[in-house]
Amino acid sequence: MPATNTSNVGVTQREQELAASVERQLVKRVEDRLDKQRLVVEPEWPYEFGIRKPTKSELMQDSDTCIATARAIRSWAQSHGCQYEEKSRSLGAYCGTTPLVERVSVPDERTALAIAGRQCARRYRTTRQRLLRLREEFSVGEDILISVVRKLDGMSDLDFELVVQATHYFEKHDASGMRPRAVAIPGFSAKWLGTASSKRRKAICLLLDRTSLDFEERPGEIRMRYLDPGHRGYPDLYVTEPWVIADCAKYQYAVIVENKDDYQELPRIDDCICIFGGGWASNRIATLLPWIVDIPHVVYWGDMDADGLEILSGVRESGIGCDSILMDMPAYRRYQRFGTEYTDKNTIIEPRKIGETPGLTAKERTLYEALCTGEGVTYLRIEQERIPIVDAVAELRAAGFPIAD
Repeated sequence: MPATNTSNVGVTQREQELAASVERQLVKRVEDRLDKQRLVVEPEWPYEFGIRKPTKSELMQDSDTCIATARAIRSWAQSHGCQYEEKSRSLGAYCGTTPLVERVSVPDERTALAIAGRQCARRYRTTRQRLLRLREEFSVGEDILISVVRKLDGMSDLDFELVVQATHYFEKHDASGMRPRAVAIPGFSAKWLGTASSKRRKAICLLLDRTSLDFEERPGEIRMRYLDPGHRGYPDLYVTEPWVIADCAKYQYAVIVENKDDYQELPRIDDCICIFGGGWASNRIATLLPWIVDIPHVVYWGDMDADGLEILSGVRESGIGCDSILMDMPAYRRYQRFGTEYTDKNTIIEPRKIGETPGLTAKERTLYEALCTGEGVTYLRIEQERIPIVDAVAELRAAGFPIAD
């Protein structure tokens, strides 16, 4: 039986792998171009891009790979109807020259869409169709149309259609002074308009050339309850405007917590109230409960993550002089087994830029920076409710809070 020449098999497989790699790189270049062009007024074609030139050393040391790469680029361009430019390069003394591809030109949008993957092509077509639809129905500048399409990028086709319908509704109906959920747009959910900062509302305002829809927004609120045993059985209070005259204004103690479960589970504490911060809503406490700044002993307890510590800083910056519990590096080390790397939407918590937090102590700042960068920590979040409530109560007792027996 004659011997098999395995070298040819190896070269063929290597060339196939090289060609596949070249194709992935070229397709990515085209897809990147489509992603940029889909959000401009008039896409520009043809699209020409350069090919990295091998150095003289690379060409001399591995001319086979350089030649095979040029062959793969040439074959790819020909198969997709793209033009290309070549230039002869020397292979060294007495070795002749070889043509290498220097530039590739994708002639038009149709060719680019045929090259791109299905998701990229669909994304491009959807964006261009939306831009055309808005151009036909609304008399605003092209820059506004692009801003709207960009703002709605990633939204479902149904949401886009609802934005168009809602905009036409507000062209004909004045909803000034109404609560957003009271606006009776036929077929719409009462919650669809969202808050003043929602992308839907912002897109509608852009198309109407207005700064806002002049709704009467739902006022921000703070929820609180008495921990003092003398008020056992009192219902929770919801404060929506500054509460100046309050019997609890003369209390000596207050606890602000971020999580509702912990808010509800804290035990009776003499001469004390508990305020449900609910995250960033904590920033309105000083406005709605102005006497809080005069309570001698205030403690804040929130999540051990970047947001939680930024909220703590904001509470102090609003004028509330408070201590914190379980929000420093020793507490993190003690409870790190309860940490998580996921958000409540099952996405990975990513490191973030370190911000300005003038309200944090040095110990809190150390934890904050670690939770921003991920350096020296296993998880970027330890949720407040994962820490046993008895441990938090022990911290309050140690801080001098009169826990009722």
